[in-house]
Amino acid sequence: MEFRQLQYFLAIAEEGSINRAADRLLVSQPSLSRQLHSLERQLGHSLVSRTARGISLTPAGHALLQHARRILALEAATPEVLAEGLPAREVVSIGVPPGTPADWLVGLVRELKEGESACAPTLIEANSSVQLRMLREGRLDLAMVHQQPPSEYSSWRIGQESFGLAVRPNSPLAAQAVLTVGSLDSLRVLVHSRDQVPTQQEGLIRAALDAGVQPKWQFAQFVEHALASAEAADADAVLVSRYTAERQLPGWVWHPISALPIEMTTWLVSQPRTRAAVEAAAAVVVGYEKRKVSRGAASGEGQKVRQDSVPVR
Repeated sequence: MEFRQLQYFLAIAEEGSINRAADRLLVSQPSLSRQLHSLERQLGHSLVSRTARGISLTPAGHALLQHARRILALEAATPEVLAEGLPAREVVSIGVPPGTPADWLVGLVRELKEGESACAPTLIEANSSVQLRMLREGRLDLAMVHQQPPSEYSSWRIGQESFGLAVRPNSPLAAQAVLTVGSLDSLRVLVHSRDQVPTQQEGLIRAALDAGVQPKWQFAQFVEHALASAEAADADAVLVSRYTAERQLPGWVWHPISALPIEMTTWLVSQPRTRAAVEAAAAVVVGYEKRKVSRGAASGEGQKVRQDSVPVR
């Protein structure tokens, strides 16, 4: 078995198609197919199943996928190990939601790279649904998502952030200390799309209906450009966290909304059975957040939980 064969297999698994993998690798499709068959003969297992829509991994293929990633990561680290005389560090791929505070993330990366259980973290920025799909496909080791993960995964609740309403500086609502759901009546309110905060829309719409008010909802996908998105939508107000309002909406006034406990929960998620390096990295993430909480710099529980035992609003 050669490193090249594992690289070819990894490309096939990630592309879901031998033709697309051949294009990505700049090799011919027949050559790639021969290499795959050779690998299957050497291992004594069929690794892929052919379907009308492409290929899918067999149970043996899924088992090899994680192993191949680990082998290739160690192979890639060989020059660094030899040059610096350091022990090889396993690569751990971690999904990060867009808009994660930069200082929090930089501090986390530093902790992941230090200590006895140090790893080589690789960050992949993606929304919750994409991260969960990549985790299921074996393309992520850890995911940080804003939706409650399926019960078959291991998960930790590491953050919870309340949403409020940021209003324009010249708005009559700017001078009020606390807003209510009734304050939203007839306002053009910009709200994150369902992909970004999956449970937010249902809670908002239900609360408005219960209060008998009719906001003009503007749903959009925005992360770093809240102000530009608000201008594009002619929004009177934007539903965001205090942190986002202070950083991205200068001059706008942020208020909590009384009796509207809409929060964004962040979960750390992994496969229930995974590598020791991934388990160690998960412990670092949870421990890092707990230390930040104790210093009053962030919020989160850092406690491993079962999905059906966690209240999510």
